[in-house]
Amino acid sequence: MYPVDLKHYASHTILATVVGLTAQSAFAQQSNTDEASAPALEEVVVMGRYQKSLQSALEQKRDSASLIEAISAEDIGQLPDVSITESLARLPGLAQDRDRGNGSQISIRGMGGQLGLTTLNGREVATVEEDRNIRYDQFPAELINAAQVYKTPQAKLAEGGVSGTINLETVAPLDYDDRVVALGVRGSVYELGSAIDDAANSGVGTRYSASYIDQFADETLGVAIGIAGQDQPIATQRAELWNYGDTWHNTQWNEAEGQSYNAPWGGSALVRGGEDSRIGGMAVIQWQPSDNVELAYDFFYSRLEIDEEQRGFDFNIDPAYERQWQVLDSVPTRYTNDDAGPQDLIAGRVGLSSLRNLNEHFSQTDELISNGLKLDWHLERWDLAADISYSETNRDREWHSVRTSNTSSDIFATFSDDGDGRLVFGLDSGVSLTDLSQNQIDNITVQPRATGNDSIGAIMLEARRELDAGIFNGVSFGVRYSDREKSQDAQIWDQFVTANSSGIDPSLVIDANADDYWSDLPEYLTLDRDAVINQYFGGLANPTPGDNNDLLAGWNVTEEITAAFVQLDIATSVAGLPLTGNIGVRAVSTDNSSSGYQLLNASTWVEQPPGSGNWVEVPPTASPVTVDNSYDDVLPSLNLALDLTNDTIVRFAAAKTIARAPLDFLSPAVDLSQDQYAPNPGESGSGNPELEPFRATQVDLSYEWYFAEGDSVAATVYYKHMDSYIARQAGAKTIVVDGSEYSLSLPVNGSGGYIRGYELMYQQAFDFLPGILGGLGVYANYAYTESNIKQGTPLYAEPFGLTGLSEHVGTATLWHYHKGFESRLSYNYRSEFQRDVNRVQGEEGVNAAEGYLDLSLSYEVNDNIKVLLQVQNLTDEPYKVYGLESNNPDHYNKYEEFGQRYVVGINWKL
Repeated sequence: MYPVDLKHYASHTILATVVGLTAQSAFAQQSNTDEASAPALEEVVVMGRYQKSLQSALEQKRDSASLIEAISAEDIGQLPDVSITESLARLPGLAQDRDRGNGSQISIRGMGGQLGLTTLNGREVATVEEDRNIRYDQFPAELINAAQVYKTPQAKLAEGGVSGTINLETVAPLDYDDRVVALGVRGSVYELGSAIDDAANSGVGTRYSASYIDQFADETLGVAIGIAGQDQPIATQRAELWNYGDTWHNTQWNEAEGQSYNAPWGGSALVRGGEDSRIGGMAVIQWQPSDNVELAYDFFYSRLEIDEEQRGFDFNIDPAYERQWQVLDSVPTRYTNDDAGPQDLIAGRVGLSSLRNLNEHFSQTDELISNGLKLDWHLERWDLAADISYSETNRDREWHSVRTSNTSSDIFATFSDDGDGRLVFGLDSGVSLTDLSQNQIDNITVQPRATGNDSIGAIMLEARRELDAGIFNGVSFGVRYSDREKSQDAQIWDQFVTANSSGIDPSLVIDANADDYWSDLPEYLTLDRDAVINQYFGGLANPTPGDNNDLLAGWNVTEEITAAFVQLDIATSVAGLPLTGNIGVRAVSTDNSSSGYQLLNASTWVEQPPGSGNWVEVPPTASPVTVDNSYDDVLPSLNLALDLTNDTIVRFAAAKTIARAPLDFLSPAVDLSQDQYAPNPGESGSGNPELEPFRATQVDLSYEWYFAEGDSVAATVYYKHMDSYIARQAGAKTIVVDGSEYSLSLPVNGSGGYIRGYELMYQQAFDFLPGILGGLGVYANYAYTESNIKQGTPLYAEPFGLTGLSEHVGTATLWHYHKGFESRLSYNYRSEFQRDVNRVQGEEGVNAAEGYLDLSLSYEVNDNIKVLLQVQNLTDEPYKVYGLESNNPDHYNKYEEFGQRYVVGINWKL
């Protein structure tokens, strides 16, 4: 038997194939007399598609000019996981954030989406979110061929990520030798879907994809076309307690206990059901008429629609002294504006000031178009490139809630938690949410009905010349200009019953419940929402369009960026060891213009008619405002890679980086009265158009050992000094209006602080093991991150840390391949992290630690057909948030279940 040299065999033609790694694995042998005259046959290890994708990604990492992580498709239209976020989240230092149980956003090195940048085929893309964050569920995994995560920048790469830059890639058809036709069909079952009446298709979903790649005109013209679609059910159920109030507490003096108590303002429970539909497409035309010229056009389209019903109830806790609370459990408060010794009530029997059934509807349509044209021209010692691109997104969304009120007198209820952070709530005997005689239709709240638009046009010119200048073998330089405009128009209103208010029409009650709804919560009333709106409100219409609420919710931001760079490529040796890398500088100028409305006046009182003695309050009127701002940055960068041996690389990188402010934070909106009543991060809607970006000075050091083909161990340490950052601060600014001082709560720039950590990665195929065990392999990584930055400052609670930062993030995947059967068990973990704080309706809460276990099984029937089974969230882990504005882990807040999800499918390739 010949020894297996994986590095050696990969460079030779495959001469033999071994199907299955058993004790009787076949390989070619020659006699001793033959060996002298005939070439030896190498042992060829048959790998599964997952292992091949890991090996391909590892090759990208090894060959990169900077510190990167990568993922690669197992085959055309087949990333290793169900979604792009799940594939990215398995990389070292990356973690995903979920929405409705689906991965939607990615954080890099414990830093939230605010500090990262995402590009598509190297170009910045417009976003549907109000900030700059990408929703990765807009990118069907079937249309993405590869992705790279740049953890250290290069001068030639677009700036905008302090944590890193994620680049998603579609296919290049001339990279393929032959025509490829690929089809995929999948069916899914959502565990909770069959039990939630509003869930589409009783919890059954479908997913499909088709791709076509071909070459024409003597392989000088390549074409790729792909389409991917899905119709998936929405099925979750959640319960939550609201906040305790930082500025204004829900406080009662308790006679029995002889001290005051703070209680939550209330709580709710909701079951969500509906449908999540998406259609996506991509097209690439690549023309290479000669070895020196290439012209490529790529187009990407995605449309995501959410249509969702939410049903349940909510309640408000009454602090009136005469309705004494019965204390069942409490903890010491952490608020600093309380009298000495108060307690926060976390379980008790309390009086209610309101008790309502909720029948709500949420709809959202997100559309993305991105396209670009790139020309590459290769001369003898010059490479020239020009790129022009345009990206646009549009979002339409509406949320409205039809609410009943309970007419019972002196309502009391008991609340607590189930020991796992979920609300338990029981009404006193005789009080009912479903008894029509106790409930009546009350009002509708719409918050918001909104449209949002974002567009980016960009042009880039770049040149590279080969050099023979000492340690430098090339110089690149170029310019980029982009013009962006992002806006939002919104309406917010309440409607009250205009007719038929005597009671609830029994014919409007429908059966739309959830069989798995928690038994320790009261039953709620489910109504024909559209019929109620028509019968009791005369339709859904804004009674005061264009009022202050609408004006303050709208904004427009334009952003022009001009950048120029020069980069020298390094190829030399140190003490006989190869040293490669690059050094460069990128100069960037950013010009913003922000438009919106401000409400800086107090109400006035006017005598109407004059002399009547009848004084009427006249509310203030919002005034339009436009604010311009500009800033410049010079961003040097250095990347070095020293090959200690053929198998080991040490990398060092240093750079200055920026991440621009979330675009909605640049809104000039200010609501003076709101900031006095609810000034805390996530409550205040005020923006700051004069914000400067996050700025960091960073260093990275890594060690990579490629001890076999496709096998590696890597370790990285990094440190980022934050020269500036963006935080939300209550009472950040004092202004004088009509001789009186008022505090404003704004996003502001802070300076100083650090983000630091380390990452470990281990990847190995155990093909040296005998027999069937030789198909085993492991991919695992762990990352630790810490920071002393405080990104949110409430008035009377402890400041909270960097949003999105999990100290501990880890992934472990065990895979096995044998004779076409491939299995993979993966576990993803991230420790608790501070949720992003948006400009409006943000969450200051802490996302509890979470870990998800997924299983993937597949079988290759032949070279063309593969069948698969995948199970997500095997252990049925919930999503939990605690603390809200206090960050107190004893303040349990949101608990949401989305259950297990099963996927079966078939892929066919010609």
